[in-house]
Amino acid sequence: MLIYDGSKAYENLQTAIKKRTFRFPAKTEKDYRDGLLLPSLEPRFTLTSDQKIFTIGSCFARNIEAELTGRGFDVPVAKFVLPKDEFRHPGPHMLNEYNAGTILQRIESVFGEFRYSDEMGVEAVEGGYLDLFLHIHQQPVSLERLLERRREIAATYQELASSSALVITLGLVESWFDSLHGCYVNKAPSKSLIQKNPGRFHFHRMDVEDVLARMNACIEIINANMKTNIVLTVSPVPIEATFSGDNVILANSYSKSVLRVAASLLYEKFDNIDYFPSYEVALSKGTAGFAGDNIHIDKMLVKEIIAYMVQNYVTGRGTDENAPPPVSHYVDREIKNALSR
Repeated sequence: MLIYDGSKAYENLQTAIKKRTFRFPAKTEKDYRDGLLLPSLEPRFTLTSDQKIFTIGSCFARNIEAELTGRGFDVPVAKFVLPKDEFRHPGPHMLNEYNAGTILQRIESVFGEFRYSDEMGVEAVEGGYLDLFLHIHQQPVSLERLLERRREIAATYQELASSSALVITLGLVESWFDSLHGCYVNKAPSKSLIQKNPGRFHFHRMDVEDVLARMNACIEIINANMKTNIVLTVSPVPIEATFSGDNVILANSYSKSVLRVAASLLYEKFDNIDYFPSYEVALSKGTAGFAGDNIHIDKMLVKEIIAYMVQNYVTGRGTDENAPPPVSHYVDREIKNALSR
């Protein structure tokens, strides 16, 4: 619980009034533009295009990679390629990490605290094998190729240790745990694999404490081994299918709420973390910001969000210095009266 003395609380309100951040902006004000809410930010650090930036997380991280690469950044994950017959998406999409458990394992593996053994996370299917640590829509490959690809992925992740900044995108709280090997996987094991191995696989729907414990461990490992800044985001991309039994709309709301709370707590704890509100910006557009499937973010909206990120982090400015002043200077009468008392 965050507790302030009453006087401090009113100081916070007065400061927020001066900054025009104390309430939702009217459609005439600068934090609202073309149907989007773009909150004024005060970044803790800035990024320069000569830096190496490592990206980890769910599919929205792939959008960030593509835009940053196009703006001249060195983004190691964006260089990851795969044969076309192996995966129908660009190579970096294979590296999606959907939950805090798999993100932690990847970071631990970079610094020798977790090892992807040849036995774990492998499912035999018709036509070859699937790697349960990778994208949910992968094609089966030979076991030899699966293990070779793991080595290629490990080489890419070693770039994390020499990166100037990280962008970590939290995606889901729904996850699968393999109790035999003591690890989280990205791709749900098939129903037949679960039936053949009773008691091995368990569905976990993480709560705030679960996410926070794993992400705390991630940041502590990173900070113990390197000096870097971290931009933390929550992916606006919703759950495609839920195993919780809830309506997917409700399950997704729970998932994003948990991740958003965890992100705030991490921001409060670590000085080298900044929170970037890609989730809030995307949702301010409503369903108009999504493609026809209501899952994937509209490409133009992605560009707007990344442009907003660049404006704040690459230029080092929290707001556009050339933007016109707010048209409305409305302050609630009740707040005015309260401040005068």
